[in-house]
Amino acid sequence: MRVELYMARKTAGSPDYQAHLSMLQQYLQRYDEIELSHEFPDIVHVFGAWDATAHKKLEQCHRLLIPTVLSPLGQLAPWHFPKHPTPTQTLQTSAQKQATQRASALIVWGGIEKQEMEKRKWNEQIHVIPNAVTTSMISPEAMAHETMKLYQETLDAHDRLTHQRIQEKLNIFPNDDSPEKKVCHALLYLRYQYHRRNIKKQTLKELNDTLNNLEYDEDVLNDMLEQLNEEQFAARIMQVLSEDYQLTEGFMPLDLLNDKQTQRIREAINTTSNI
Repeated sequence: MRVELYMARKTAGSPDYQAHLSMLQQYLQRYDEIELSHEFPDIVHVFGAWDATAHKKLEQCHRLLIPTVLSPLGQLAPWHFPKHPTPTQTLQTSAQKQATQRASALIVWGGIEKQEMEKRKWNEQIHVIPNAVTTSMISPEAMAHETMKLYQETLDAHDRLTHQRIQEKLNIFPNDDSPEKKVCHALLYLRYQYHRRNIKKQTLKELNDTLNNLEYDEDVLNDMLEQLNEEQFAARIMQVLSEDYQLTEGFMPLDLLNDKQTQRIREAINTTSNI
């Protein structure tokens, strides 16, 4: 999985917070299944709280449907909340609440911070992973391992939800097992990846194999795509498949479409990996 670790400049100015990020980065790099990258991330890990730049990053990921993990670095413990907030502090708390709600999962450093977040109900996915820089309760290896496990759990949950939402969208069609519905599901999943600007080669290949091996009614499929308002997107995907996977005319359910939007689809293909 490709993971982006993001810490705003203001937060990174703290040696303690920077040490935590550096340690986690060092030990995560030891796992073959993790690639740290700012390009085509599968998941984004944001560090810090009470920071407008971190809030903006979470908002961007939320808008692009990229799952996120938020580490507030202990800054959501109860003593970080004023008992008698000023109007400005109330606005800051509201902004932090919204940012925390947007995160797919929340990592806290201890039980007191966990209790505070449970009380405030800002996020249901709260996970305690202590900071190995400041405590002997956990080793750096264990901290990285628990974090990696959370990445995978978050990704799996996000992907299940994505497929569930696609299935709900397809419920307007009665036959759950129809081959045409399977093609539509694959195309809508590609639409989701395009929205993220992270189309996987594997997803394109799977659609290509489906079109080559599945017997479906082209007229029925075209009618379904029209009802979904996805016929033009599908035509552009067919154009890409014809170029990259030599999909031939006999296996295409509709005419090709090669325009500026098709070029944008090409630019969203993750060429850095075969998966």
